[in-house]
Amino acid sequence: MPPSPLRRVVIAYEPEAACRARLTAAGFDAGIAAEIACYLAQATDLAAIRPEIAAALGEAGLDAVFVELDGLVDALPDLMARRHDTILWCQTDGIAYYRGSAAPALARLAGIRSYGSPPQAQHLCQDKFKCTALAAAAGLPVPPTALAEGDRVIAGGAVLEGPGPFFVKPNTLGAKIGIFGDSTAADAAGALRLAARLHHRYRDRAVIQPFIPGHDLRVSFMDVGRPLAPSLGIARLLKDPDSETGGAFMTMRDNASLSGSRDTEGAETGFGTGQDRAFVPKLSDLRAEARSNPGAAATVAAIEAMVPRLAALFGLRDYFSVDIRMAEDGALQILEFETCPAVTIYDFQAYLRDAHGLPLGPALARSLTLAHGRPPDV
Repeated sequence: MPPSPLRRVVIAYEPEAACRARLTAAGFDAGIAAEIACYLAQATDLAAIRPEIAAALGEAGLDAVFVELDGLVDALPDLMARRHDTILWCQTDGIAYYRGSAAPALARLAGIRSYGSPPQAQHLCQDKFKCTALAAAAGLPVPPTALAEGDRVIAGGAVLEGPGPFFVKPNTLGAKIGIFGDSTAADAAGALRLAARLHHRYRDRAVIQPFIPGHDLRVSFMDVGRPLAPSLGIARLLKDPDSETGGAFMTMRDNASLSGSRDTEGAETGFGTGQDRAFVPKLSDLRAEARSNPGAAATVAAIEAMVPRLAALFGLRDYFSVDIRMAEDGALQILEFETCPAVTIYDFQAYLRDAHGLPLGPALARSLTLAHGRPPDV
């Protein structure tokens, strides 16, 4: 029997305030809790564009209902009563610090269609070490990676036997949280000191990788009915001398989605003081560059071959993003992927405009309808 037409879109999100309160109750310093909760600025940004999304969905014949994540359990009876014409989209993810990945699992339990990657992908994506290990096992290019808890190496110790410098970042925190101006180390001992700092500050494990001089690339995707590879948005983050590291790598202070931070060296306080920003990131469309640049054309072709393999491995669907590091010689390595990229921020909005010629609302209406029409997960 064919599914009922989609009539209602329930959009769940985790507010920053709820996350801050929960982390503070768990014993985090209030400043650090606020720092971690800034990842959920995408949920905060959602408030400003709710009218636009609701209007666009309404024009497509869809009712939009917005629910805070803590209210989702109470909403389940109503969701289940209309499971046949409803789809649930949790706009935030997370298994550590954030809880949005519970929503697709809950939807599966209740028999409700969900938008986005399946639960197993959402429960993996926040763990950089596990994701890179699986990608490496599948033959995809990733940096050799060690996992440390404090100054103790858990796995991948051979990485630290190689020459430095090393790059050290939290294993499960995103949005450049925990990446400071001094997040590289010349040797293994220095890398483990940085890992210990991250564990003390965030209670998170750290991934340690050889530092790759080069450029950050962001690959974006939303399914609006076209084949995956040509639908990918492929952008290069332009280096800016005003960034904290002169463009060598992005830091927490650099990341505009965090609203900035003066706490640039891993101290215990000062996050967000004055809301300073080092610079506003600028992106270059590699597809546009590829029309006249053979090197950019080769990069685009390599990513069009690589990312569908990554998506197939983890079951990524509907919308996602991938972070890639491009070395100075053009070699590519996958750093991580996101199952719930922030669709409200500049890079995803630019992708929808450039790749699909659509603003966010109409793109979501089309993508949600396609997701509701696929066979249910088993």
